[in-house]
Amino acid sequence: MKYICPKCKRVSVDGNIWCQEKFCPAENSLEIFNNGEWFGNIEIIEVFSILRSSILYRAIREGQNIILKIANEGCEERLKREARLLSSLTDKSQHPMLPILLSAHEQASVKEFPYSKLVVNGKTRYYEIFDDVEGETLRNLLIKNPQPWYKHVGWIVISLCDVLLLIHQSNHLHLCINPETVILRFDKENIPRPVLIDLGIADKAENIQFSWDERFTFPAYTAPELIQMEGKVGAATDVYGVGLLLYEMLAGQPAYPYELRKDEEIYQAIQSGVFSQTGRTDLINIPQIAESTIQKDYDLRPKDIRTLVLKLMQNFSSVPKEKVKRKFNWQLFSIVIGVLLAISLLLVLALVISEST
Repeated sequence: MKYICPKCKRVSVDGNIWCQEKFCPAENSLEIFNNGEWFGNIEIIEVFSILRSSILYRAIREGQNIILKIANEGCEERLKREARLLSSLTDKSQHPMLPILLSAHEQASVKEFPYSKLVVNGKTRYYEIFDDVEGETLRNLLIKNPQPWYKHVGWIVISLCDVLLLIHQSNHLHLCINPETVILRFDKENIPRPVLIDLGIADKAENIQFSWDERFTFPAYTAPELIQMEGKVGAATDVYGVGLLLYEMLAGQPAYPYELRKDEEIYQAIQSGVFSQTGRTDLINIPQIAESTIQKDYDLRPKDIRTLVLKLMQNFSSVPKEKVKRKFNWQLFSIVIGVLLAISLLLVLALVISEST
């Protein structure tokens, strides 16, 4: 096991992280498992995404590739809420932009064990398990290409709005949207297919004042009304969150840069509401939509996700449907082969009989 700073990503094997950067909160380092270590009957393959509330690993359980999510200290109740919400959202049908929740216990159902706990090195750790998800985090992709093609940007945001609308319809809020919470893959037609790997606060709107914790997301992706829990918190707060992603992909940088700055300084910048324009003079209406979503004043933003989607759909085409891979029908193949063999045998017998006569 080793330790990692959630801000500068410096790693230590003994927990003693010394950072040369003045504002790095290395004393808040997180414990992470090394590649090849075991978590119960789960073998860790690699760290996949580091959130402030949890750490995700690619792993293997009994020969099956999975994603293991382990709650960070103090965020256990958040993980429990997320697992219960995800179980209820996928009870009737699996949304393509949500991860497939697996039972934390192989011999039980997901309903019985949407999450579980395990004592490792004297600490009780809560966890949940997802089926493996293709792709990589949006953050990693933005490091490689800070400004994706504008149509891809629109399709990513519209797709995320679709799954956020599902969460809102269940009277829950997310509030923690950031590039680490989104896994992105591109299909054979090069269409981006996001999966929301983290459901954020995963709580009902009326409970937010009691369940919100600043540790749940990165400071630069925190809505102004959440910083001191002043003013309205609701659907337009998630509009702000997805709007930050829209702005960042269009501008090629976050609305509030966070490198090597104190959390307090970032919060002050957000509360000032001052950000630069995207600079995308090559696009019409879209930059203005992005900037409208991240207004400091709650009431100046699109009022909810549906309103934002309607604005986006006026400027982007619908997200193309993914072509379904045709599964090879081995049963039909076997029948055809059997019929052909039978016909061949009959032809051979007929030929033998004709020659003998």
